Amino acid sequence: MTGSADRTNATASPPPEHMYGHVLRPEELLARARYDSAAPAPALRRWIDRYWSVRWELGPGQSHRAATLDEPAVHLTREWGGVRRADTDGAGSWITGPVTRGRFDVTQHGSGGVVGVRFRPGGITAFVDAKPAELRDRTVPASAWFANALPEIGPEGPGTASTAAPVLDAWLLAVRPREDPGYAAFLSVLALLEDPGVTGTAALEQRSGLGLRSLQRMFRRFVGVGPKRMVVRARVRDAVAALDRGEAVSTADLAQELGWYDQSHFVRDFRQVTGTTPARYAEGVAATPSAGARRGTEV
Repeated sequence: MTGSADRTNATASPPPEHMYGHVLRPEELLARARYDSAAPAPALRRWIDRYWSVRWELGPGQSHRAATLDEPAVHLTREWGGVRRADTDGAGSWITGPVTRGRFDVTQHGSGGVVGVRFRPGGITAFVDAKPAELRDRTVPASAWFANALPEIGPEGPGTASTAAPVLDAWLLAVRPREDPGYAAFLSVLALLEDPGVTGTAALEQRSGLGLRSLQRMFRRFVGVGPKRMVVRARVRDAVAALDRGEAVSTADLAQELGWYDQSHFVRDFRQVTGTTPARYAEGVAATPSAGARRGTEV
């Protein structure tokens, strides 16, 4: 097991690169909370993307809604204090499955914190026998999937990803992850979604050499979500990241760059995933303290 040195991709302004396109309006979150992330031990990186943590101290009666846009990844979290979401409320250890209804909102109030494990899409299958599709759009107690209780990360309150990483490494390695025989092929296909040129399932079929039915079985097996939705989410994520970085581009240009046939379909998909239009999202980013000017074309 590796030590905790050189793990941290810590809180900063601008946000860490991996927050762009995943946390909506990341500068709003960082203005109210302390964020930290850490890499897992090398032996776990095939299945785990990173450890992360958020800590906050809000004034009396204050709250903040944090929203994320994620690929359908599974998150294991240990939560303290004032945290609330649609299907659970309060402290505890939880498993949150793939989100297919758009963004995922959590309300922070008072003081509290979260330390989480972000599994790579499909990575959870190396640790448990349950299928990601069974967790789609749900949060359940971690004990429902892990027989061994999540270890104490910060008995005095929420720790950070950096301090929790060695504990989480030891706990997950003790589970003795076992890889599904089809996972390597899935990772190869998943990597294709990082290419902005993959703008639809036809392109994914061509790049992967797999037919649509094979892709559908593969994605539902490992993430519980079909390939079409995964492609749309990947390109909307790229759009959100561009707006968060302050790239001065119109909605029409952004739609064209990311492969939408027309602006109206882009706006529809962006709203379905994020809950707002590209222009309104850009205006919200521009209004955030310390954010640069953003431009967009309302539709």
